[in-house]
Amino acid sequence: MGQERRRGPGRWSRVDVQVSMVAAAVVALSFLCVYVFNYQITYRDMISTLKERSDSIYGYVEDALDKSTFLAIEGADDVDGDDDPARPAYREMKESFKEVKAATGVRYLYTAKRAADGTLVYLVDGLPSESDDFRNPGDPIEQEIVGDMERALADEVVYPTDIKSTDWGHIFVSYYPIHDEGSVVGVVGIEFDAERQFETFRTVRIGTPLIGIAFCLAAVAVSVVLFRRISNPAYRDLANTDYLTGLKSRNAFEVDVANWNRTGARVAGVVAVDVDGLKAVNDELGHAEGDELIRAAAGVVSSCCGGLGPVYRVGGDEFAVCCFELDERAGRRIADDLRAACAAVGVAGRPLSLSVGWAVREAGEDIMQAHRRADERMYEDKARAHRDRRSGEHAGGSGFGEAAGSPEPPPPGGRGA
Repeated sequence: MGQERRRGPGRWSRVDVQVSMVAAAVVALSFLCVYVFNYQITYRDMISTLKERSDSIYGYVEDALDKSTFLAIEGADDVDGDDDPARPAYREMKESFKEVKAATGVRYLYTAKRAADGTLVYLVDGLPSESDDFRNPGDPIEQEIVGDMERALADEVVYPTDIKSTDWGHIFVSYYPIHDEGSVVGVVGIEFDAERQFETFRTVRIGTPLIGIAFCLAAVAVSVVLFRRISNPAYRDLANTDYLTGLKSRNAFEVDVANWNRTGARVAGVVAVDVDGLKAVNDELGHAEGDELIRAAAGVVSSCCGGLGPVYRVGGDEFAVCCFELDERAGRRIADDLRAACAAVGVAGRPLSLSVGWAVREAGEDIMQAHRRADERMYEDKARAHRDRRSGEHAGGSGFGEAAGSPEPPPPGGRGA
């Protein structure tokens, strides 16, 4: 869990992320609904158009077919010779299929029947006899379409639910029963080349999500910009953020500690920091300069301790750091780092001074108890620094941080200005 800081140029706050997620979710869901609705409508319309096209061909073919061929032809031997009785009818059907193919653009047009042995075989193939895919009368039906053929022989019109992908391309294929005096005597298969339709809808499937992503990104950017412009500058979660410093607030500290205590989170210890001389700055220079001193202190604490765990402003001039890794040696190093960083920081000509305490969390100890021990140690450090300053003043030195002659700080466990 990182600390909350004031957003700099180009940085996104937690609320920015939340607004972005909501905007992206709304746009994505809306786009998905429109996409599914339009896709399904147009796709079903395309399938319906192909069905109607196939139905019109079937209506012509069933009326034009010589049904006697379904009884007279069993195999290629029945149509090989010029004197075969079934040959004229076979040739007539071939010519009819050729005309239908030329007029409608159908890719494959063929008939089939159930042979005497119960197998399904081709009867009349509309392809030219020299074609590689040409099927002779009596050639067995491919196993993958036997099921659809059986349904057609049971007097059912069989439509596909989708465009089929085959080794020879994408097709739309339907099977229709052929009737003779009310009985089903065979099947006609009608196949259309659906490559163009397939490519169109593949483009829709691929292109639409990409457009949706682009719109989501645009919506995120616009929503964040608009939200920042029209919302209160203090739109961040003020209940958990200290507005003066941008650090996490006292409320956030208590909520986080309660959650960690409940879940048993690994918090190794607490560092407590207090600003020296804030009351003197407020009294002599005004509260505006006092606020600047607090902000300067927050910057130093954040810079030195931000990588250890969340940094909180828990009081007027008090800060706390919940460290996920801390021991006595690290605590001393943190205190030294904070004091060293103060040397380069000052407000209104006065150097920044911090009192620091730390407590390594003991086994079974509540985090708030560790914070109280760190607080006591911090006030011991403040009292020691105060005594050193007083000794320096009596020896002719100048005061540092606290105004000369200021009262002794409160005892450990209290709260100073």
